[in-house]
Amino acid sequence: MFPEPQIWQESSHCQMKEELCRLQKEQHSRQSPIDIRFSSAVSVVLPPLRFQNLLSSDVRVIMMNTGTTVDFKIAEEGVVRPSLTGGPLLSHGEFQFYNIHMHWGMRDVLGSEHKVNGRSYAIEGHCVHFNTKYGSYKEASKYHDGLAVVAFFGEAGKVDNPKIERLVKRLGNVKHPNSSVSMSARESLSWFADLGEPTNYFTYPGSLTTFPYSENVIWIVYPRPLLISFRQVKAFRKLLSSDCIANTENTRPLQKFNCRPLIYAIGT
Repeated sequence: MFPEPQIWQESSHCQMKEELCRLQKEQHSRQSPIDIRFSSAVSVVLPPLRFQNLLSSDVRVIMMNTGTTVDFKIAEEGVVRPSLTGGPLLSHGEFQFYNIHMHWGMRDVLGSEHKVNGRSYAIEGHCVHFNTKYGSYKEASKYHDGLAVVAFFGEAGKVDNPKIERLVKRLGNVKHPNSSVSMSARESLSWFADLGEPTNYFTYPGSLTTFPYSENVIWIVYPRPLLISFRQVKAFRKLLSSDCIANTENTRPLQKFNCRPLIYAIGT
C-alpha cells in the first residue's frame, strides 16, 4: 500500500520517484506462474486439505468457451456450493469454489503455465476459490488472502483417459466463443477425484496468471499429473478464440521466483 499523502509531501521529488519505484517492484515480486524447484521447497506437515461437495450429485456446472479458455462454473440453480478448507488455508477460513478453467499450448510438452523442476506438461487446470469471509469473488480479489487456486497438470500420452472423455466429447458443443452447455459435476469433473489429495502438493504465495495479475493468491500445486491422450489434448486446441480462430495457446510465461516461501505439504 502506498504511503499517506502527507508523507509524499514531505519528500523531495527525487525521493518520491525512488520510493514509487521501490513500491512498484515490491508489488510485482510475487507473480505467477513459476518453475517449482524441489530444491527450493521445505517439507512441512500441514493439516489435510479438504475438498467438499465438488462432485455432489446436486451440483451442476456450466461449461463455457470464454474466447480465451474453457471455463466451468456452478449453475445458478445449484443448491450445493463446493468448498475448500485445511492445509495452508487453515488460518484463513473457508474458501468457496468459483470456477475451473484450463490452459494449454501449441505443443504437448509446452502447455502448462507452471513447471516442475523445469518440466512442462500438456495442459494445466486451475480450480479457483474465494475466501468466504469476503462474501464474493469480486470483493475477495481485493485482499491478500482472498483467493486460493488449486493447479493440476495433464500429461499427454497414447492412451485415452475415460474419466475425462465425457468432458472432451462436450467440447464440440462449445467450439464457438460464448457458447455453453450444462453438465452435472460428476459427468464433467469426476477426473478431479484422482488429483485432489489431502497432502503431497506444493504451496506458495503468488498472483493470478491472467489480468489483472493481482498478488492475492494462495497457490496449491499438485505435481503428479493426470494422464490423458494426445487426441484429448488436441480437442482443446480446436476451440475458437474471441477472434474466431483456433485457440492453440493461452499460457502466461514463467515469472521470477524471487526467493518466496515454497512449501511441500506432507502428512503425519
